[in-house]
Amino acid sequence: MAKKTSVGGQAVIEGVMMRGEKGIATAVRLENGEIEVDFNNSIPFTKKHSVLNIPIIRGFVAMIESLVIGMKTLNYSASCFEGEAEPSKFEKWLASVFKDKSNDVALGFALIVSLMFSVGLFFILPTFLSNLLYKLKADKFTVNIIEGILRVGIFILYIYFVGKMSDIRRVFEYHGAEHKTIFCYENEEELTAENAAKFVRFHPRCGTNFLFIVMIVSIVLFSLVEFNSLWEKIVYRVILLPIVAGVSYELIKWLGKSKSRLSDIIAYPGLKLQNLTTNEPDESQLEVAIIALKAAEGIDYSEDIKRFNRNPDRDETQLEEAVTRNCGNTVGELLNTANAILKENDIESYIIDSQLIMAKALDKTRIEVMTNREAEVSEEQAQTFWKMIKLRQKKMPVKYIIKQCEFMGINLYIDEGVLIPRPDTEVLVEEAVKIINNKQYNTVCDVCCGSGAIGIAIANEVKNTVIECYDISEDARKVAERNILDNNFQQRMKFYNSDMLNEAIKGNKKFDIIVCNPPYIPEEVIPTLMGDVKDYEPYIALCGGKDGLDFYKKISEQAVECMNSGGVIVYEIGDDQKMQVEYILKENGFSDIYCVKDLAGRDRVIVGHL
Repeated sequence: MAKKTSVGGQAVIEGVMMRGEKGIATAVRLENGEIEVDFNNSIPFTKKHSVLNIPIIRGFVAMIESLVIGMKTLNYSASCFEGEAEPSKFEKWLASVFKDKSNDVALGFALIVSLMFSVGLFFILPTFLSNLLYKLKADKFTVNIIEGILRVGIFILYIYFVGKMSDIRRVFEYHGAEHKTIFCYENEEELTAENAAKFVRFHPRCGTNFLFIVMIVSIVLFSLVEFNSLWEKIVYRVILLPIVAGVSYELIKWLGKSKSRLSDIIAYPGLKLQNLTTNEPDESQLEVAIIALKAAEGIDYSEDIKRFNRNPDRDETQLEEAVTRNCGNTVGELLNTANAILKENDIESYIIDSQLIMAKALDKTRIEVMTNREAEVSEEQAQTFWKMIKLRQKKMPVKYIIKQCEFMGINLYIDEGVLIPRPDTEVLVEEAVKIINNKQYNTVCDVCCGSGAIGIAIANEVKNTVIECYDISEDARKVAERNILDNNFQQRMKFYNSDMLNEAIKGNKKFDIIVCNPPYIPEEVIPTLMGDVKDYEPYIALCGGKDGLDFYKKISEQAVECMNSGGVIVYEIGDDQKMQVEYILKENGFSDIYCVKDLAGRDRVIVGHL
C-alpha cells in the first residue's frame, strides 16, 4: 500500500523544488555537474494561522503562497546560471529606491504581472470572445458553454506551444523527475534513480491537474449568474476567482487521497494533460529530484550528493552488495559486520540497533535473533538488512527504520512524520491514569497526539475511557489511525485533523481530562539538537515557537472552552519550563497546579485543575 505523504514540488531551471515536512528545498544541477541545494524551513501560512486553514480559504491562500514560492525558486535557479551580468537600468532604479527590499519588490511586481496575464488570457479573453455570440442571437446557455470550451482550449494550446521551446522541454523533464521521485517515496522504495525511473511521470496532485480543475470549476460557478453587461460579467468572474481556487484546492486534495472510481474519472483529464507538461527524465535529473526531496523531508543526503557530484555516469556500488560478499551469511556474521560499520560511524547503540534491524529483516523478535546467531540468512533478507543498516549509518533513528516503537508495553507503528514516543512521556501517562481512576473520569482528549501513543496507552490502562485524538498533521492522522486500529481501540478512540483544539471547540466537545505533549523546544535551540533529532524528526512536532511556549498558551486558553467543570489538564514540559507553564495555567483560570518529576529528578509533567 502506498505511503501517503504531503510532499509536493515544482520543476525549475535545471532543477527541482520540493516542499516537505521539514521545509522547502531546491536542488539545481550546475554547469560543472555538481548539485547545489537551497533550503528554507518556513512553515506554510495555513499552519501558522488557523483561520487561514479553513476549507476554501486555505485553497486560495495556498495558491498565492505557491505562486510566491514558485517565483522565488525560479529566480534562485536562474541565478545559478546568470554569471556576473551587468544589472539593467530597471534593476538599478529598484535598488536605489527600495534598497535591500528591491528583490522583494521586483518579485511582487512579477507576481502581479503574472496573475494579470493569466487572468486576462484564461478568463477575461474567453469571456470577451464568447460574448460576441450574442450578436449572432445565441442564448445564454450556449454562450456559457462556448466560453468554457474557449477557456479550456486556450489553456491547452498555451501549454502545447510553450512546451515546444527547448528550455521549457528541459523544465518539463525535471517535472517528470519530480513526479517519479515522489511516487517512489510514497511507495516506500529506496530513493535511487533506478527505482524512481520505474514509476509513471503523471501524478494526481500535480499543479497541471489543479489548473485543469480550476478551468472546470470556473465553468460551473461562472454559469450560475448571468449579467447583461460584459464588464459586469468580467468583474464577477475576477471576484469569484478566490472561490474557484479554493474549491479546486479541496478537490485536488481529495483526489490525492481517494482511490474511488469517481476520483479516477475526475483526475483522468488532468493526468492526460500531463503528457504535455511532463517529459521522461534521465538519470541525472532523477538524482537532482531525489536530493531535493530528501532535503525537504529532513533525510540525510550527504552521501548521495557526493556520489552524484563526483561522477554522474558512475556504476554505483551498493553497500549491501559489498558487505554481503565479505561477511558470510549467518545472523552472527552479518551482525558482527553491521556492528563494526555502525560503531565506525559513532553510533553508541550499535549492538542493539543491529539486532533490532536484523529482527525486522527476518520478521523475528530480538530475542530470537540473539539466540539464533548460527541461522543462515537468505540473499533477499540480507539485502533488506543492509539497506536498513545503510539508513542507520546515516543517523536515521532506528525506530523510523524498523517502523515500530514500544511505549508502555504497547507496540506502535512509527513513521518519519511523527515524533518518536520517549520513556519520559510515560510519566505523563502514569499521572493521567492515576487522576482518571481517582476521579472516575471517562472522557479524554489527547491533543497534539502525533502517533497516538499517549491516548492509546491510557485506553490500554483504563478500560471505560472514550478518547479523542487531535493533531494538525496528515502524517499523524495516518500513523495514529493505524495504531488505533492495530490495537483494537477503534470503538473507544477517534482521530480528528485539527489545529490544536479548534475542531473540539467547533463541535462543542467537553472533556474530563486533556493530556498533551506539545512541541516545546524554542526555535533557536533546534539547530543545536542531536542530528538524529533535528535532521529526522518533524520540525512541526518539535518547535514551540520563539520561547517554546506557544502551544501551552494557545491550548490552555482553548481548554477552558472544552472541559467539564472540575476538569484537569496534564502537560509534558521541558525541564526548565515549570514556572512559565504554571503561570500560563493560572492566567487561564486553572488552580491546584502541581509538578511531577521524571526518574532523573527533572520537572517533567504539570497538572492543573479547572
